[in-house]
Amino acid sequence: MKLGKFAVSFAKDSSLGILSGVKAALVGSFEWSAKSLSQISEAPLVKGTKLEEFLRNTGKSLQEAGSKTEEGLSKAFESTSEAMYVALQALNDADSVIKKKLFENISVSSIVGESFAGLVTTSEIKPSFRLEGKDVSVEEVLADWKKSGSQKPILCVPGLFCDEGLWKTESEISFSDVVLEEGYYPFYLRFNPGSHISDNGSSLLDLMREILEDSEIQKFKLDVLSYSQGGLIFRSALNLAKEQTYPLPSYIKKVLFISSPDGGSYIEKIGFWLGLGAESLPVFPVQLVGYIGNQRSDAMKDLSHGIIREQDWKSGSHLSRYWKPQYFGELDDIDAYQIYSFVAEEENPWSSWIGDGIVEQPSLTLLSDSVFRKKENPEGRVRGLKGLSHYQIMPSTELREYFLEIFGSKE
Repeated sequence: MKLGKFAVSFAKDSSLGILSGVKAALVGSFEWSAKSLSQISEAPLVKGTKLEEFLRNTGKSLQEAGSKTEEGLSKAFESTSEAMYVALQALNDADSVIKKKLFENISVSSIVGESFAGLVTTSEIKPSFRLEGKDVSVEEVLADWKKSGSQKPILCVPGLFCDEGLWKTESEISFSDVVLEEGYYPFYLRFNPGSHISDNGSSLLDLMREILEDSEIQKFKLDVLSYSQGGLIFRSALNLAKEQTYPLPSYIKKVLFISSPDGGSYIEKIGFWLGLGAESLPVFPVQLVGYIGNQRSDAMKDLSHGIIREQDWKSGSHLSRYWKPQYFGELDDIDAYQIYSFVAEEENPWSSWIGDGIVEQPSLTLLSDSVFRKKENPEGRVRGLKGLSHYQIMPSTELREYFLEIFGSKE
């Protein structure tokens, strides 16, 4: 936000000169084009034909456009200072307005973690287990699990800017209620939303190693739920365990991936290209906007193509990610399931690109056939929902029903 205010302040000082140059260039271009068309219409081969009439009418239209452009830019020239002042005022209010609108939206507020709402800076957030809205140690969460008497531990891996509130969705029966009713003890987690997916994956592996050192939890093994980017974090932990020859799959029973962007998110891809385009324009305020846009967090950059390995973001340019592999066999020994949703009710090229509003269809289904349906009982491995967005899937009845099919006491 501070960079945004600086950009507006700088633009306020420089925009009058820019507008003056733009005005001269555009108006001059319109006048030259109108004059050229008029001259062409007088040519012997053209005169007396329908083309002459077309060229004359086009020339008049360009003259009118030039006049209106000059008038409009003159007004813009006069009002720029006032507009920039208003923009600065708007930026001063933006933080509170955005937070207010964000957390008043039921679908979004049921997903976004309240612990990220300005209570702590991103740099201070450490991957951790969570109890009663606080970070807790492995010893504390294990003690609480043993106190509960549950023999069904389930690891809950949240998405970007999500915490334990993700699972306590606003609906008639929250998702966490269903989990608890089935006798599960949820091990809630929170991650740093600014860190690389591979860094959070490494932290998750460390936390899992610690709890799996407990002999009691080893007896029951872990089930796992992951949402959105949490699926990438969990896959990253599995891949790292594989590289380190740590037998993590042997401690896991079942895993459900909810709306996992295995091929990345088009929202982040667009953000990169728009930022790159703005940086290339020869106008400093626009370049500055592009620069700010490309200072996205490491987690967001990894989200562009679902980068889960450290070596893949360390080597090569951002463009090279289009050709990097996205699966490394980390789910081969895992009893894994997936569920996702599409905003549209019917499939078409447009709905495929939009996907669930955050993740495109090819990304959501990237591993459906090549991984999930290659496992035993393929017909029950993948569940696709229609008419639900990325945020609406969590409080949905369909998700609760699919959870019960996989993890329920009658499964």
